[in-house]
Amino acid sequence: MLNESGKQPVEATSDEKLLAMLSHLSIILGGVILPIIIWATQKDKSKFVRFHALQAIFYHIAYVVIIVAFVMLVVLFFVISGVGFGLFDSMNKQSTMPVAMIVGMIVFYAGLFGVIFAGIGYGLYFALKAYQGYLKRIPIIGKIIYRKVYGEQG
Repeated sequence: MLNESGKQPVEATSDEKLLAMLSHLSIILGGVILPIIIWATQKDKSKFVRFHALQAIFYHIAYVVIIVAFVMLVVLFFVISGVGFGLFDSMNKQSTMPVAMIVGMIVFYAGLFGVIFAGIGYGLYFALKAYQGYLKRIPIIGKIIYRKVYGEQG
């Protein structure tokens, strides 16, 4: 039974549910290699596993892109603000740079840990839903993957 809305669990074996869950848990178990292996070995055997493995693969890619973009934006901010503080300090003969850098580093690490833990938490949520047998879709990529795997609009 296929339930494309994701509100009711679909019929899947316990092995399929376990493999789908492991695909999403790979966010903490070793990265994108595990869902690629699961997808490659199960793509012709189970649409349920293929759907979740593909979602996990693209989720990992998006997760890394978001972290890299966050770090690049923060580095860019530090470069621009460092130049600005350097010019300001040279004109005023007093240094505000150390305080600004300490505050900036606290904000950077808090934001980085927030992004990392939010991504892991979201991956754990999808692992739980997969183990319960749901076809829960990740926004944007989930709909595309659903159409590729099941060949229907959903």
